[in-house]
Amino acid sequence: MIRIKAVTLVLFTMFWLGMKAQQPTVKFQNNSAEYAISWENKVAQINNLTPEIKINGKWVSAKNFKSIKWEEKQGTRLSEENNYNGEVTYVFLICEGHPTISNFTIQFEIVKGRPYLVMNSTLEASKGFKLGGIRLFNSSKENIVLPGQSKDWVIFNENAAAPHVGAIMYPYQLSTKKINQGSFSKADTGVWLSMLINDSKNQAFTFASIAGELWPNNFKWELPVKDDFNKLKLSARSGAIYEKEEIYVPEGKQIITDAFLVGFWDNQRPTQTLLETGVIMGQNVRKGKPMRMPEPGWSSWHSYARDISEEKIKSATDFIAENLKEYGWNMVQIDGGWWTQPGEYTVNKDFPNGMRKVSNYAAEKNVNYGLHISPLRINPEDKVLKQNPDWILKSYSKKTIDINDDEMVTTIGAEYVDTSHPSVAPFLTGRYQQMVEGYNPSFMKWDHHYGALEEGKRVDSTMTFLQSHNKTIRAIRSALPDDLIVTRSMGYLFGALESYDAVRIGNDINHPGIKSEQEPYANLTYGKTLGTIEDDLVGKGLIRFARQVAQNYYVHKNIAICDPDAFFVNPLYTVDEAKAHMTLQAIMGGLFFVGDRLETLPEDRLELLKNREIMAVNKLGVHAMPLDLFSGVDIPTVWKLETEDRLIITIFNWLDTEVTKTYNYKSDFELDSKGYKLTDLWTKGLVPTRKDGITLKQAPHSVKIMEFKK
Repeated sequence: MIRIKAVTLVLFTMFWLGMKAQQPTVKFQNNSAEYAISWENKVAQINNLTPEIKINGKWVSAKNFKSIKWEEKQGTRLSEENNYNGEVTYVFLICEGHPTISNFTIQFEIVKGRPYLVMNSTLEASKGFKLGGIRLFNSSKENIVLPGQSKDWVIFNENAAAPHVGAIMYPYQLSTKKINQGSFSKADTGVWLSMLINDSKNQAFTFASIAGELWPNNFKWELPVKDDFNKLKLSARSGAIYEKEEIYVPEGKQIITDAFLVGFWDNQRPTQTLLETGVIMGQNVRKGKPMRMPEPGWSSWHSYARDISEEKIKSATDFIAENLKEYGWNMVQIDGGWWTQPGEYTVNKDFPNGMRKVSNYAAEKNVNYGLHISPLRINPEDKVLKQNPDWILKSYSKKTIDINDDEMVTTIGAEYVDTSHPSVAPFLTGRYQQMVEGYNPSFMKWDHHYGALEEGKRVDSTMTFLQSHNKTIRAIRSALPDDLIVTRSMGYLFGALESYDAVRIGNDINHPGIKSEQEPYANLTYGKTLGTIEDDLVGKGLIRFARQVAQNYYVHKNIAICDPDAFFVNPLYTVDEAKAHMTLQAIMGGLFFVGDRLETLPEDRLELLKNREIMAVNKLGVHAMPLDLFSGVDIPTVWKLETEDRLIITIFNWLDTEVTKTYNYKSDFELDSKGYKLTDLWTKGLVPTRKDGITLKQAPHSVKIMEFKK
């Protein structure tokens, strides 16, 4: 019988974020492509794993290679060094002797003391073939067996887009309609990031990309045994989201998949594990590029949609300079509509003096201004495009767009470029370089990346959508000034991420650009909470936005600065709802933009924008942690923001009814000490306390933001 060889398992005690790390082990048999990953904790076992490659439309197991061997030898570092900085061990699964692929190798990087390993793969073609993806592991049956009850565990999956919606669900919901939710990827598949969490036991499996150069890494959860919700099957794939795209791999070509981590954290709050994972992801994908943030300001979209003009922008600039600048507001962001047509960036007739005139006017008022573009979108009437029809991406899923579909309304009348075409990057680079030099924005909002990331037929059939996208985005960004702040909206998270300062973390707060009957205010919806994570996702409004913000706190200042949609304080909200929206974005510490038509706000609503305490919270630049994110609630209610100098707890009542609740410092706020003095940052009044906690009575749709001091 062949002896199972376990790669070095050494318990190494080190404290990062105050926790002991358990080092993973790769277990395998000689001459077998099957392996397992395990930790000291008996819960943490991932078994029966086998790699697969999609060759010419069929999945082929690594077992089909003639030669299969395991080696421990020197390797090339896959991940950046971090606070887990012990001795590095490299283990290789080497498969050779297939008619199409001469060599297929999986590399495992194990660092002493790290609770995770990092892995990727390479393959080399012995003859040309079509590659449809690589599963670094899959299995024919369950590979994770959970102790306890099914509802002891939850699955957290990040969505494909931007981040977009994502999903938090119990394992049993893999057999329900919930898996079909999500317009960009199924709820049972995590793209870039997936976790399996036991919140009460402080345990979490984590699977996360640390690169984004070939195809997105996908982590798919399944229930192989009907109605047995404690037996899960997880597969990890590098490939197109919908598995429609293939690339041609010529003879002798080497393909390298993006590395990802496989980890298990024990005795650490899962919310902290997610934050730590975000730190690790950012260390690897940002390539050392710092992030910068525009000053708080005003965005034109929800007030005017595309109906903007020079005079309207000047009016908003005047209002900020005269009424809000002293409180920290200092930016006017011009959204879509300043151009003649979507994807064609000539200034329209509503800006008769040109965009530079607007820029100069803002500069005279000492107010910064930003500009919206969709860098990979082009208009069919563009004369350059008409001369080069092969520049248009031939998408596999192109369909007629419903003008009332707010997810896609801004793409009407536009096409997306095939970024694999060798002429596209130079053309776009010149176009946007000229635009920035001519219009002189201090920051730009780059939108609608998803169009050029669709799976389709490309001119260069050897490039994936992500490779071609990254090439073009990097070319454009490298031609622009270093001090230009660039934010990214709508598109897969990791592509050329170092080119951006911030990323959008959700959909528009409402139907974009669609006005209410009570002009001049933007259409607003509060939404309705549904109770627990077992309920269907809500549709629109502040409730949906709150969920998105909650699950993406790990992104902020690790992967990129969080860029939410604009917030509102107008009378279509109650005062409590307006405070809740403004507070939610303040405790994110990210981009802070108001979307109301400022000149029309009643005085009491304008006063909300002048609250220096709330502005100061945003200026801390720290994203509050939603402490009850994984505890089964529909939308987290308790948020903790902590710096060296300040401790702020925010509690929301998302419900339609008044709530009275007692909170314990230790169990609800994760605080060990007692005897705090609490100040309400909206009213500046003291909050009555108990010895070990507080009791709050909160009105429907309201918020309490409190600073804790000893």
